[in-house]
Amino acid sequence: MNSQILNTEKSQLLTAQDNMLNAASESKTKLTPAQETEFANASNRITEIDTTLARMAAIEKGKREVSAPTSDAFVPNSSKSKSGKRELSAAYHEAFWNSFAKRGFRNENLSEGTNADGGYLVTVSTDKTIVPLAGLESSMRKLGLVIPTENDILLPAEAVRTVAAQKTESTGTSQTAFGGTSPSFTQVHLSAYMVGVNVPVTFELAQDVPALQAFLPADIQRGICNYEENMFINGSGTAQPQGILNGATAAFTEALSANSTLDLLGALNPMYFGNAKWLMHRKTGIVFRKAQIAANQFQTYWTNVNGQDYLHGFPVEYSYAMPVYAASPLVLGAIAFGDFKAAATIGDRGGSDIRVKILDQVNALQGLIQVLGYRRSDQRIRLAEAVQILTVNG
Repeated sequence: MNSQILNTEKSQLLTAQDNMLNAASESKTKLTPAQETEFANASNRITEIDTTLARMAAIEKGKREVSAPTSDAFVPNSSKSKSGKRELSAAYHEAFWNSFAKRGFRNENLSEGTNADGGYLVTVSTDKTIVPLAGLESSMRKLGLVIPTENDILLPAEAVRTVAAQKTESTGTSQTAFGGTSPSFTQVHLSAYMVGVNVPVTFELAQDVPALQAFLPADIQRGICNYEENMFINGSGTAQPQGILNGATAAFTEALSANSTLDLLGALNPMYFGNAKWLMHRKTGIVFRKAQIAANQFQTYWTNVNGQDYLHGFPVEYSYAMPVYAASPLVLGAIAFGDFKAAATIGDRGGSDIRVKILDQVNALQGLIQVLGYRRSDQRIRLAEAVQILTVNG
């Protein structure tokens, strides 16, 4: 219970009563029955608050009185005197009693300074919570199209568009056929690859650290998501998921600049603009912002609205797995732009939940519990043209 909260409530009730009385006075009318009831209820609540505040004040006063010294500090007087004691100064008297009230005892012989002088006697306890390392920044699961699967699926897509052509008018003596070309199709094979981790825990640790029960499943989930994000970005597609960098359209290679991103924007078919987003490493985004500040750009191509970054008006998402350009040793960076839901399909076998199983029998003779977490997933690039890739070389 907090006295500040109670006083705030009391002030609000008094203000409400005052407003009712002022309104009645201005209109020269009496309070309505409903207002009378509300006024009376407010008065009763104010009385209850005053009683509670008085009790709290009495309790606080009692606590102060209990902790107050009951006598003066003194040391026996070696010489005979009428009082038989030598009283200490007022300053020492106050410091003496404060040492008891604040538990600030000091002893020059026994201390925590060395183990032999008392360090071995000090009890050390561990906080009951476990602070985890943060997960890595990931975006592909929210950018791509995620579907549950029960078996492998073939995903068809158009490979070549229909091309129409003008037809010459047929006559009685000359007939011409329609021209143009028919569409052609392709398909990708969406499978499922097992990703997981096994964490052995001793019986003793499981019994002595209750916080592990909540910590381990969450940490296993972070580990699986971190691995999948790297595959969904950089996977080769052979015996593993196909990453966006290996399946989408490689547009061109240029140095990082506002011009190069404008070129990439122009490389994407505008039909995909409705759901288009940028994907890059956060460090790449920082390079953009630093360049914009250094150039003192009048037209700000990089903006932020309510915490969401935008580049040329399109939202920017980040992934730790996107490569960042470095000069030495040379590492090429990458930026992706497009409609990721049209391009990438993620299939989760049996649903998207990460399964966590506690195996307490397998290694029971060794005193171990196996905490197993896994998920089966795959990603395939179904429509390569929907996402364009800029390779950054400077």
